[in-house]
Amino acid sequence: MAEIPLFPLPLVLFPGGRLPLQIFETRYLDMIKRCMRDNAGFGIVMIEQGTEVLDDDETQPEISRQGTYSTVVDFDQFPNGMLGIMTEGQVKFVVREMYEQPDHLMMAEVDFLEQEEESMLPEHKVHLVTILQSLMEDEWVSRLNYEVDFSAAGEVGARLVELLPFGNKTKQQLFEMRNPIARLDELDRMIAKMQ
Repeated sequence: MAEIPLFPLPLVLFPGGRLPLQIFETRYLDMIKRCMRDNAGFGIVMIEQGTEVLDDDETQPEISRQGTYSTVVDFDQFPNGMLGIMTEGQVKFVVREMYEQPDHLMMAEVDFLEQEEESMLPEHKVHLVTILQSLMEDEWVSRLNYEVDFSAAGEVGARLVELLPFGNKTKQQLFEMRNPIARLDELDRMIAKMQ
């Protein structure tokens, strides 16, 4: 078990996924400074209800119990004083216990999950690679500088879940699946419904 700070966000990030963030709240600025100083990371967890910015009653959002341990891979200070960071997901975790620090930063005792067993992309799923490649041509996505192994079922599935316009609860359900081929099957079914 490990203790990590949590960064609740209205999204799902997989290991290998990249996420640019603008940091402006003091609790998260301090967290990022500590992480960079200690060469450590933090947990990105999906918000199920509430927002990432504390409102007047300082109520923490309700979050999913599984997330991704992420590290800062690049940073920049913006003219407006905000800190811009690029994070990259490293490994999935399960939240066991949570508590709130006096500065309102959420902390958690987590168990890191083993990496999914990597599987080759089945031939009958090659059409999903075409969809992913077209999504990666988007200007915003291209700035993330992804290097995707299009032969890896887990990687193709993860990037599709992150980039396709599904609701966050659906993305979280796909995130929590442990079998990359089963995730591709579910994605296939969902994409067919979208067309």
